[in-house]
Amino acid sequence: MKQHITQAFVKRIECDNQKSKQEYYDSEITGFILEVRSSGAKTYYLRTKGADGKRVAKKVGDAKVMDIKSARVKAIKLKRAIEESTDTMVILDGKNKKNTTLNNADDSCITLGAFYEDCYLPHVKKHIKSYETNISIFKNHLLPVYKNTPMDEISKASIMKLHSDMVVKKKLAPATANKVLIFLSSAFNIAIDLEIDGISENPAKSIKEYKLNNAKERYITKAEASRLLEAINDTEQNIHLKYIVPMLILTGARRGEVLKAKHEDFNLNQLTWTIPTTKNGKKRILPITPQLLELYKSIPKENTPYLFASPKTSKPYVTIYTSWNSARTKAGLQDVRMHDLRHSFASALVNSGRSLYEVQTLLGHSTSTMTQRYAHLSNESLMSAASCAGSLVG
Repeated sequence: MKQHITQAFVKRIECDNQKSKQEYYDSEITGFILEVRSSGAKTYYLRTKGADGKRVAKKVGDAKVMDIKSARVKAIKLKRAIEESTDTMVILDGKNKKNTTLNNADDSCITLGAFYEDCYLPHVKKHIKSYETNISIFKNHLLPVYKNTPMDEISKASIMKLHSDMVVKKKLAPATANKVLIFLSSAFNIAIDLEIDGISENPAKSIKEYKLNNAKERYITKAEASRLLEAINDTEQNIHLKYIVPMLILTGARRGEVLKAKHEDFNLNQLTWTIPTTKNGKKRILPITPQLLELYKSIPKENTPYLFASPKTSKPYVTIYTSWNSARTKAGLQDVRMHDLRHSFASALVNSGRSLYEVQTLLGHSTSTMTQRYAHLSNESLMSAASCAGSLVG
């Protein structure tokens, strides 16, 4: 079974009475194992594949003598040595085991490619919900440059050049270049936390990111909303679009939250919609307003748990862009993005006098930072209110 092996776990875990031994596979380092025996013995092992593709096992150390951090460091060095060596130490082929010699690992620091496979990838898959972006940045931008480079040889100057070249020479978006800094810095922090030999500093931590000005603010007016909904009703490409878009406007929910909504998440007695897992990994509960209730009841009920299931797959839509683009173009609103409906929801709340805290709660922002972008709207409302006093001296 998989387990995040900590020193506390090693100390308290005991073998079940009915078993002679149990193995716990570490969730951080692929192939790193804690074996616990009924005799009370606890041992760290490493299992991986050699360069010849054969399975290899190696004892790392006695868990009662070696602490977990030291065991991890040794396991990573052994893993790299085994996977890069043509010799095999212990070949596991079912019942037979063959002992041979493994070349001693040199003292060079682990390469970024090896660290990515052995440590970084298992870490992000466990701790980050949308880790596909991390993988994409590494595969497309970091590994092509640093895959075979020992991590202690990756310099600040080299990273700065990579960061600059992505924008200046490759003409990539500054936001993409910034992700390279963020993810590489995160990798070094993980390596430092694991006490990987040779890595004591993070060369990416003090490099300045590009300043971004991508907080586009587009709010639809009541007249634009009417035009958009009228165009959607005339669009036949997606039978659910005429329900999806009003739901986005009425709730301020994210597109993915609406597309994946299930009937079981709607409590019509308490008038609440529970979004089980949001972007920040937490559930969010939204009130079902009278207009939303009327909309919900009008959605055709089909033999599927989802509100909006594709007729082809009976599962949530992967994308609705084609039908959305057709409708917004027909309404003359080509510059309106689907995410702008969420902004418009927030704008309507703020301009109605609702507090930024209420907006933050309904939008599901984990911090107030994102919600602050709507602060200027409340200032405009206050200015309009304060201007009423002008009649006293006008």
